[in-house]
Amino acid sequence: MSAAALVATLAMGGLVGVVSGLLGIGGGVLIVPFLYLLFHNPEWSGALMDPEVRVAVAHATSLAVIIPASLSGLRTFQQFGLVEWKVVLPMGMAAAVAAVAGASVAVSIPGRALEVGFALLLLAVGVRLLVPSERERIAQREGEAGVEGVRLTRGSRGVAMSGGVVVGFLSALLGVGGGMIAIPYLLHVVGLELKKVAAASIGVIAFAAPAGALAFAFSGSGSDGVAPASLGYIFLPAAGAMLPGALLGARLGARWNRSANRRLLASLLAVLLLVTGVRLLWP
Repeated sequence: MSAAALVATLAMGGLVGVVSGLLGIGGGVLIVPFLYLLFHNPEWSGALMDPEVRVAVAHATSLAVIIPASLSGLRTFQQFGLVEWKVVLPMGMAAAVAAVAGASVAVSIPGRALEVGFALLLLAVGVRLLVPSERERIAQREGEAGVEGVRLTRGSRGVAMSGGVVVGFLSALLGVGGGMIAIPYLLHVVGLELKKVAAASIGVIAFAAPAGALAFAFSGSGSDGVAPASLGYIFLPAAGAMLPGALLGARLGARWNRSANRRLLASLLAVLLLVTGVRLLWP
């Protein structure tokens, strides 16, 4: 990688970590577009690979970066006592199994189709961030302590597992943590109290991302189209450059989670995602 590409990748890792900890998302919605740019400019990035595998490599590398970021954020949330393991464990295990299937499907789909699918996800996430739910608006007016959770039952754990299947599959397919799918599901379907939603989302991502990354690593083993210094479909130089910032940023984001203006941050992120999504649809 060139010096400029290395600096940009290091900075992106830090940004991803902070956003991950603040909003409870894996950060793939930021990592993947950045990797698209990086891999489409091999003279800048040093990532020489078959154009047909660039999108799959971007998604696989994104998941590899999300692993430590999610684990770091989860550890910090656990220190604050915000991780509801009765929800995280069943949903996370289901997500891990589904992520293996998602990675298998991803490597068999044309790169442009995956890219369009990711662009549509960005547009959906952008709209979701700009328009908070009624429950979120109530929480913002009354404070998070005013939002009551529900008693977790065997039935609600089954519901959590069903959501985990969707989160895990889309996580690996599109190279994202799946938090923007997990968060509304945890809030509106499982009924988890708002102050614990970001922590639970990060917990589910911590299950899905490793499973998806391992599946990409195994499926790409021995492939002639990937770049040197790759582990299957995971481009190690980019993943390694993002890791320090992602680890530190995730801890900071999780600490700031309770005091930061998340509404403002979410709105700024939404605009960025909408612009990026439109740009990807019309390259």
